[in-house]
Amino acid sequence: MSLTLTVTKDAAERLGMIVAQQAESEEQGLRIFSRGGGCGCSGPSFAMGIDKASDVDNVLSFHGVRFIVDPDTATSLEGASIDYTEDDLMRKG
Repeated sequence: MSLTLTVTKDAAERLGMIVAQQAESEEQGLRIFSRGGGCGCSGPSFAMGIDKASDVDNVLSFHGVRFIVDPDTATSLEGASIDYTEDDLMRKG
């Protein structure tokens, strides 16, 4: 399956900093995966972590950051957009 996903420049820059700090090799990227649950009105739940792509994964690059998505998760993420925003709570942390 070919995955259509959008990642804003702000999100890619912020996530790219995390990948740069935590990745052990250039082959690694940011894996987006389903966390289970997602029943009822809350919808699916996703998480991210540093990982290496397998042969069956979708690998996309946005603003220099590598995103890795397995085929099962790709179905739920199709057409999604990832953005990064800061609010007052995050600035005070």
